[in-house]
Amino acid sequence: MKRCAGLILAGLLTLLSCPSEGGELQIPLPKLKLNGGISATAFRETRTDSGTESSLKVEDLVLEISGDGKAGGFDVAVGTLLLPTVLESSQKENRGNFGLGTENDRFGLLWGYAKVKPSEKLEIEAGVLTTNVGYELPESYRNFNVTYGLVWNGQPFIYRGVRATYTVNSSLQVYGEYDRGKELNGNPKDHALGVGVGGALGVFYYTANYFDYGNYKNLIDLTLSTECRGIKLGVDGDYQWLDKESKKAGYGVALYAVPELGKFSLPVRLEYVKDRNNSGIYGFNGKGTYSVTVTPTYRLSGHAAVRTEFSYVKSNYSKAFNGRSSKEILSFQISYSF
Repeated sequence: MKRCAGLILAGLLTLLSCPSEGGELQIPLPKLKLNGGISATAFRETRTDSGTESSLKVEDLVLEISGDGKAGGFDVAVGTLLLPTVLESSQKENRGNFGLGTENDRFGLLWGYAKVKPSEKLEIEAGVLTTNVGYELPESYRNFNVTYGLVWNGQPFIYRGVRATYTVNSSLQVYGEYDRGKELNGNPKDHALGVGVGGALGVFYYTANYFDYGNYKNLIDLTLSTECRGIKLGVDGDYQWLDKESKKAGYGVALYAVPELGKFSLPVRLEYVKDRNNSGIYGFNGKGTYSVTVTPTYRLSGHAAVRTEFSYVKSNYSKAFNGRSSKEILSFQISYSF
């Protein structure tokens, strides 16, 4: 995969020299859209199984085709996703055919679902869905940061299911869903239920979700975002508890701030998570853990960007990272999206 990443990086450098306008490539067919992106990332990570490691990875390679009409539509994405976190990056493997338990770098279906619209306000989606829970998106080049956070690491992500969404008005949507498969928690018979709302209150956009992993745990997730004087602000908070022992719980909060100055921005993510009564939900032996991630970003064009990142994770659990209480990840990414 390193050789592939090198070729991708060379290709990206070529793409960066090409002028482009707009944020989306339109296929000359009615109501069809094509978009996607590609990124290559170099990581240097401490406290891995082998000590300090460096690697060059293809982090994202996504091609998405979608179509919308009055009666329904579809959304299909193929490619590969690395999904590096502040807990693990250099030893991650690229995943296509998401959730199939592969052991090597793979390319395949990422998500894909059909959409039916029984009425103007009601839409039903069925297939491999991306979650409504949380603040961070499947493709890293659409996020503020290169790596995914501690809070994201405890949330659902991509899974098979059916979702119904009702649009009350331009500022409010409600939804409910049923999901099934080992993408949820490792067993083909795993199932889940989710409900939530999303909307706008003045200059704020909010979501509130409840997600019930059958026979495992429950999750309440809240997000809030806005922009103030050129600074994008966001917060994502979770509270989770186990089905069999409700006192075994955990909570986490992630704060996002993105000051922007022309083509340069400085995204910052601050997080804190804690397990209660050794629930194991966040994996730190009942101890509180925080992370700080800073991602200086320079946008070369409307489509291309380069960014570096430094992540620091510190736990009150003294043996959280191969016998140490802290670890660091340094990253460099170049990306192109359309």
